[in-house]
Amino acid sequence: MSLFAKSGSDGQRLTLVEHTEDVLAAFQAMFGVADSPTRLGTCWQRFFRFADFPAFFNCGVAAALLHDWGKANDGFQEAVSGRGRQLIWHEHLSALLMNTVPAKDWFASRADLDWDVILSAVLTHHLRAKRGMIAELLGDGMHVFVETADSDFDRYLDLVRTRLHLAEALPRVPTAWHFDSRPIAVHQARQGLEDRLHDFHRSLRKTELRRRLLWGVRAALIAADAVGSAMPRVGESIKDWIQKTFDTSGPYQKNDIWKSVIEPRIAQLQASERWDDTNGLGGWNQFQIECDNLPARALLLAPCGAGKTLAAWRWIAQHCGSGVRRVVFLYPTRATATEGFRDYVSWAPEDDAVLLHGSAEYDLQGMFENPVETNDPRGQKDFGVDPRLFALAFWSRRIFAATVDQFFGFLQYGYGPMCLLPMLADSVVVVDEVHSFDAGMFSALKQFLENFNVPVLCMTATLPTARINELREEVGMQVYDDKPGELATIAGASRYHVERVEELNVASRVKEAVSRGQRVLWVVNKVKRAQQLARSLAIDDDLSNDSWHVAPEKRLYCYHSRFKLEDRRRHHQSVVRAFQGNGKPALAITTQVCEMSLDMDADLLVTEVAPITALIQRMGRCNRRSSPRAHAGIVLVYKPEDEKPYDTASLQGTDAFLSALVAKSSVSQVDLETALAEYGPSKPDIPKDCNFLTSGPFAAAGEAEFRDIEDFTIPGVLDCDLEQVRSLCKRKAPFDGFVVPVPRRLGTQGVPGLPDYLATAPSDHYHSILGFCDDRIAFDGGWLV
Repeated sequence: MSLFAKSGSDGQRLTLVEHTEDVLAAFQAMFGVADSPTRLGTCWQRFFRFADFPAFFNCGVAAALLHDWGKANDGFQEAVSGRGRQLIWHEHLSALLMNTVPAKDWFASRADLDWDVILSAVLTHHLRAKRGMIAELLGDGMHVFVETADSDFDRYLDLVRTRLHLAEALPRVPTAWHFDSRPIAVHQARQGLEDRLHDFHRSLRKTELRRRLLWGVRAALIAADAVGSAMPRVGESIKDWIQKTFDTSGPYQKNDIWKSVIEPRIAQLQASERWDDTNGLGGWNQFQIECDNLPARALLLAPCGAGKTLAAWRWIAQHCGSGVRRVVFLYPTRATATEGFRDYVSWAPEDDAVLLHGSAEYDLQGMFENPVETNDPRGQKDFGVDPRLFALAFWSRRIFAATVDQFFGFLQYGYGPMCLLPMLADSVVVVDEVHSFDAGMFSALKQFLENFNVPVLCMTATLPTARINELREEVGMQVYDDKPGELATIAGASRYHVERVEELNVASRVKEAVSRGQRVLWVVNKVKRAQQLARSLAIDDDLSNDSWHVAPEKRLYCYHSRFKLEDRRRHHQSVVRAFQGNGKPALAITTQVCEMSLDMDADLLVTEVAPITALIQRMGRCNRRSSPRAHAGIVLVYKPEDEKPYDTASLQGTDAFLSALVAKSSVSQVDLETALAEYGPSKPDIPKDCNFLTSGPFAAAGEAEFRDIEDFTIPGVLDCDLEQVRSLCKRKAPFDGFVVPVPRRLGTQGVPGLPDYLATAPSDHYHSILGFCDDRIAFDGGWLV
C-alpha cells in the first residue's frame, strides 16, 4: 500500500514522497540555492528584511520536506481515498511528530538549522493553528495510527534524511496516538508542543531578525506548497512554470510603463478632448512632473480632479528601475479598482494586466463594449486567468489594479493574499484614497510600511493632520503637498458655495435645480434612505420601466451597494456617464459609493452630514473640472434624523468645519484643506494588531478582519434565481452577476447546491432600480405602492 498526499480531480493520487518532492522543487525554483538566490529570492530577502539568506533557504528546504509528514496516518489515508475523514489536522500531527524525542534526536545533527522556525512553519502552513487549539479532535473516534509499517513511510523519511544530510538511522516515532489517557496520549504530546511554542514565542519578542526569518520561511512554504499542489493538477512542469512566471522577462523599466500605460491613456484623453498640450508642459501639470523625483516612500496630497493618478504612474515609471517586475495599484473598493483598471491598467498587454477583487471576473465581462468607443482595442483582449490555479493564476501578470485587502490581507493571514506575497515582494506599490481607510486599515498600512520593504506611494486629496504626521514621523514617508504652477490655480479657484439647510427643504431645492437644467448629486449615508428618496421623487415608478425620471425627460438614478452585480454595473456606468461632459439634467441619489475615484461633475451637491474627509470627497464630485465653471457649485448640507452609520467620534469637528465653510461666500479646495487641518481629528487612531506580525509561532486565518466593518449584510442570491445559480454552481460556471448583498436577518444560509458563504433572499424585496430593500416591495397593477 502507498501513502498518498493528494487526490486529483482526474482520480489520480500523488504519494507523500511525490508531493514532497514537488513542494521542494517549487521552493528551490522560486528561491534558488543557499549561495545563489534567484531574483525572487533577492526580492524576498529585501521585502522581509531578514539578514541571512542561507539560513532562510536551509530552513525553507527542511520545512518543505517535513510539512506533510503528518499525512502518514490512517485517518488521512482514508480521507484522501474518499472512504472516511481525518481525526487530526495533518500539519498538527506533523508538528507533534517533529517534537517527539526520536525525531529531535534525529534532527540534532543539523544544529545549524533553526528547528523552532521550521516547526512553526510546518504547523501553520494551512493557517489553522491557534494558540491553545493545537491537535484537537476533529471527528468521531479516539485513535490515530501513524503508518510506520508501510514501506512508503521509510521511503519518505529516507528522502528527508538524504536532502537534509541527517543521520543514517531513521527515527522510530510512536505509532498509536490516543485521544484518551493511554500512551501516547495526544493531550500529553500537545502540552509538550505548546510549551515549546510558548518558549519560542517569548524568544521571538526579543529577536527581530528571528521573527523576520520565521515570517519569510512560513510565507515561502505556503507559496511553495500552493505551487507544488497546483502544477500537477494542470499538467505543468514546476520548474518551467516558475521560470516562465518570474524570469522570462526582466524587471520593468521606465519606458515600459510609459509605452504600456501612460501614453495610451494620454491618447485616449486627447481623443476625448480632455488633454490640453498647449500649456507649455506638453499637457502635464508641474506637480505631476515633480512626482518623478519623489522617493520610494512618499505621500502625495493633491486636490480632486488634479490628475493624481497620472502623477502616480509617472512615479511608478521612475521606481520600476529598482529591480521590481510588477506594479500593484491598490484601491479601497471594488468599484474604484474597476475604474482604475478601465482607465489605466487595461491599456497594458493582456498577458500583463489584471483586475483583482471579489467580483473582478464579472466586472471584466463587456467592460469595453462601449457604443461611444466602438473602436476601443481593449475590447479584443482577454484579461481572464486560469481558474484552476486560484490565486496562483495571477502570478504571470505584471500590472495589478486590485482592492487593498487582496494584497494587504496577508497581515491577517488571508490565504489568497498569502499566496500573492511573491507578487507583492516583487512590486512597486501605489495605495490610493488613503483618507477612506478605517482605523484598522490605516493601522495595517502603517505596520506594512514599518515592517516590509517595497517602494510605496500613498495618495489622496485630503488627510487629517494626525494621519499625515503618523505617516511622516512614524514610517518616514516624504509628504508632497506642494501646489506649483497650475495646481495652485486649481486648488485656489473659487469652486463651491456651501449652505446648511433643513432636511425638509431639500427636495424642493433639488427639483428646482433639475428644472433649470442642472445635474444634481444627492448623497445619503444609508441605503434605505436612498431607496426611500428615489421612490418619493420618481414620477414613473412603474414596475415595467427600466428607468425612472424626476421630471419629464430628466433621469433619476438610485445607486448604492445593494444591487445584483449585473444591475450594479449597469447603474454605475449610467451614473458616471450622466455626470461627465456636458450631459443632460439628471438626479442621482447615491450612498458613499460615489465618494472615491469616480469622475463625476455635478452642479448641485446635496449631502447628509458625514465625517469631514467624506464631505470633502463628496464635494470633489461637484464643479470638478480643473478650470471650474464661473458660477460656484452649490453644496447643501443637512443633518439627517438618524446619524448612523457614523458615531459621535467619527463626526467630531464636523459642525465647526461646516461653520467655517458656510461663513465664506465661496470655498476653494485650499479652504477645505485649511479647515480640515484645523477641525479634523487631532489624535492618532489606536493601533490594531496585525496577526502576521504578532502571532509568533501560531497562525490562523479568520482570527481578525482586515477592515473594521460591522457585517450587516451577507452575499446572497434571490430565490427567483436560485435554480439558475445552482445549475451554474454544478457546472462550475461563473454566477457573480446574480450575487447581491442582503441584510443578514433576511438571508437563509445552508441552502443545498450553493456555496456555504452564499445565502438566499426573498425576491419580493428586490427591484432592478431600487436594489434590495429592507421591506417587502408591494405592487399594484405594475406600480410600486
